[in-house]
Amino acid sequence: MSPVVAVLVVAGLTAAGVLAFRRKSYAETLEGSSAEAAGGRWPYYDLVVKYAEKYGVEPALVAAHARVESGWDPLSENLEDPSLDYDSSYGLMQVQLATAQDFGKVKNYRSATPAEISWLMYPEHNIQVGAWNIARWQKKYSFDVAVQMYNVGESGYNKYGYRNSKYLARVKEAYNEYRAG
Repeated sequence: MSPVVAVLVVAGLTAAGVLAFRRKSYAETLEGSSAEAAGGRWPYYDLVVKYAEKYGVEPALVAAHARVESGWDPLSENLEDPSLDYDSSYGLMQVQLATAQDFGKVKNYRSATPAEISWLMYPEHNIQVGAWNIARWQKKYSFDVAVQMYNVGESGYNKYGYRNSKYLARVKEAYNEYRAG
């Protein structure tokens, strides 16, 4: 038995217990940012409103993307292809490194440093870049196309003809719920 496994066994932690601990930590994070705690209608309400207003987009739309992209999990990572870190997305808004580079916070998305990725995982930074990204697509495209651009990017949408109607429907559903809320 490895020393790490021995420590876990002695501590009474199984693999499931470690996973449950992570989930509990995430739940506590979310609880501290709950709509009630923030005085709003969704988690991270104040940050969402702050950056939505800064970039001229509806807060409910930013919140809808966060809910659909990560389920409000600030630790969320989607490693599309682990050999291609730059193809991955991070945090509440599932921001890609190329988007963070366009925003000016990553020098080279193909070789982002751990510090740059950590910066992007911080909820305030992630929401800021996400709101900025939504705004840039809305300036160029209709609502439906802009929502899908957020999900697949311009090259994915235009070059490959990728359309994600399920994503669009989920964002619209959350958006309408948050607007009504």
